[in-house]
Amino acid sequence: MSSGIYIASAGAVAQSTALDATANNIANAATAGFHGDRITFREALTQARSPDLAVVGAGTARVDSQAGALTQSDNPLDVALDGDGYFGVQTPNGARYTRAGNFRLDDQRRLVSADGFPVRGEGGATISIPPEAKAIAIGADGQVSADGEEVGRLELSRFAPAQLKREGGTLLSARGNALTTGEPPKVKSGMLESSNVNVVRGVVDLVKVSRTYESLMRVIQGYHDIESRAARDLGGPK
Repeated sequence: MSSGIYIASAGAVAQSTALDATANNIANAATAGFHGDRITFREALTQARSPDLAVVGAGTARVDSQAGALTQSDNPLDVALDGDGYFGVQTPNGARYTRAGNFRLDDQRRLVSADGFPVRGEGGATISIPPEAKAIAIGADGQVSADGEEVGRLELSRFAPAQLKREGGTLLSARGNALTTGEPPKVKSGMLESSNVNVVRGVVDLVKVSRTYESLMRVIQGYHDIESRAARDLGGPK
């Protein structure tokens, strides 16, 4: 089999990964707190045909840490982060992290995310609001107050980009411990962070990646046709 088909196949796999990530970015362009994925590629050496044969390595997804624009909502339970950091939420699979601060109260008066996961307070504690409370406020340091009395403080964590992995939607899992150095983010109450995905750029990327993928698939089909003809010609009667 020609070495060219290995190169084209590796490129097609890498472009398929980029296609999925780009489509997901565009689909979440209106999702509060969503940070898009950026795909990076690398050159890899393979022993399939020759030690000198270079192919494109599988794409690696990295969460884009650039902040989205802040928009006013005037809802005291909506919060955004000004600076590097994440809110913590408690899921059935453990602690997860998000920039989406569109919080609400569940039927138990717990502060929860839009998906219904309890928002983590300091030390992983649940933040509950007393039934009789009339006014809820969240301060710049993450302190949550009900009628002027503190009921908890938001867990705010910072991680290196390489520590984070997307788990669907706006949720991220983290490897290792949170960073303990650097300036913590400021909490902006009554505001939400928009998605950091640029729709125009996303559509351009989607078209470009789609065309590259289609071109590589045509190359693969071309090699297949050539090898099929060669097999018929070489295997025919002399």
